[in-house]
Amino acid sequence: MQVVKTTNQLIVDSLYLIGELATNETPDAYMLSTGVDLLNEILAYFTAASIYIPFLTTIDFNLVAGKSTYSISDMVPSDIIANKIVDLSFANYTVPGSQQGLIYPLKIISKAEYYGVTRQTPLNTRPAFIFLDKQAQQSFITLYPAPDQPYPCSIKVKTMMNSVSANQDLLELPPYYYGFLKYALGREFIQYYPSGNWTDKTEQKYQQYYTTLKSANERDLTIRPSAILIGKEPFYWQNILVY
Repeated sequence: MQVVKTTNQLIVDSLYLIGELATNETPDAYMLSTGVDLLNEILAYFTAASIYIPFLTTIDFNLVAGKSTYSISDMVPSDIIANKIVDLSFANYTVPGSQQGLIYPLKIISKAEYYGVTRQTPLNTRPAFIFLDKQAQQSFITLYPAPDQPYPCSIKVKTMMNSVSANQDLLELPPYYYGFLKYALGREFIQYYPSGNWTDKTEQKYQQYYTTLKSANERDLTIRPSAILIGKEPFYWQNILVY
């Protein structure tokens, strides 16, 4: 049977790692609550040290007619309350119909592509392009043209995981980062369970994780930097009108 990745399972795996739980043994409430608290302390420390844990998620919201830019954050007041975005995977919006809607994709571009071409403004019609602008406490997404109606919009994003809750679904957490958090949490659990087993080899494995992630690509938080948006395509407003 496939094990579902959740914060509770992560806590169990870290307790297995240090030998504090036996196979098929159930953790008590104190272990689970302490594990969540320790995970949040670890994530806060990693964020301060510029070590970000990426988490894939989908954000659904409604566009506002005439509004092209939307702020996203859970740290300061924003249009969309969510973790800061570090990368866009895809974006689309739906044009509702009487019986069914049409889903239109948004082409992801860079800020340089947006500001480096001729465009008409203001221009309110069906959007065709979207780009991400990352700031210290907020992320901003900008659509062009600005929507002419409040279309339902969906964006698949890579966010920075800065907190977790009890039994939270971690299915979209990349396996390498899951392993990193397992070792990081086990390392902290040793302070609570001195009888646990944390060997030099285990510490070496944790340090390997830490060093690799510390040097991970800052832009997209992948272990291997990937080329994104390398294609060049002008998007003059005349072409957008017939999109």
